[in-house]
Amino acid sequence: MSDYLNALAATRRHNVHLRWIIGAVAAVGALGTYQAAQVPKHLNVHLVPNVTVSSTVQVRDGESAVPPPNVYAFAYYIWQQVNRWATDGATDYGAQIFRVQNFITPRCIAQLQGDLQVRVKAGELRQRTRQMSEIPGLGFAANRVIANDSGLDWTVFLDMQIQETFRGQAVKDVYIRYPIRVVRFDVDRERNPWQLAVDCYGSDRPARLEDSQLRAVQVVKAGEPPPTPKAPEVPSRVEPVDLPRAVPLDGATRDVIQP
Repeated sequence: MSDYLNALAATRRHNVHLRWIIGAVAAVGALGTYQAAQVPKHLNVHLVPNVTVSSTVQVRDGESAVPPPNVYAFAYYIWQQVNRWATDGATDYGAQIFRVQNFITPRCIAQLQGDLQVRVKAGELRQRTRQMSEIPGLGFAANRVIANDSGLDWTVFLDMQIQETFRGQAVKDVYIRYPIRVVRFDVDRERNPWQLAVDCYGSDRPARLEDSQLRAVQVVKAGEPPPTPKAPEVPSRVEPVDLPRAVPLDGATRDVIQP
């Protein structure tokens, strides 16, 4: 009888141990499930073009910082597409705005559409072509991308050459510095996986770069390559007083500074 009671007591102690083990496993499983639920479902990682073996990327809440070269390349590509009228500006301008609408903020779209209507009424688009290209030697540099303190928007300084033709004849060839504002734009990842958008100029305005500011030094020593053209220094802070003198917004010069 005593052996039976001892065996029963041992069985009960074993059952208690099993209950503790089951409870511990359940607690660990619940904790693991909770932690798994906190892990971001999507990771948005921006890599610099020159990734090396020692490069590291910090991701917080599924987001990584956007490197300045990526911001510059995004602004350049989108703004170049807006200003590309291959055959007829009367149809191409609006078509280009529509084509890249997912990479432009609603405010910027409204601004571009307003500029489109003004140009149509003034007869500045019919049978006119336009192309925008980066001025050679004045491409990306670290001081051309100014980040806001919040890290959610940037100002990108693009030094561009604008060339236009009308019925095959050149009618414009100017150099413009565009202070393009780029913002975080996590609206539709299916149509905009970069989650960035161009917000036109923000509080700044484009400025015309004169030929004298871009002219290379004429005196070159024998056997030396010609120097790279020099442009005004890019401001280290986004303040209108630091920008080159902008062309006034009047009828005679309006076409120079608009998109």
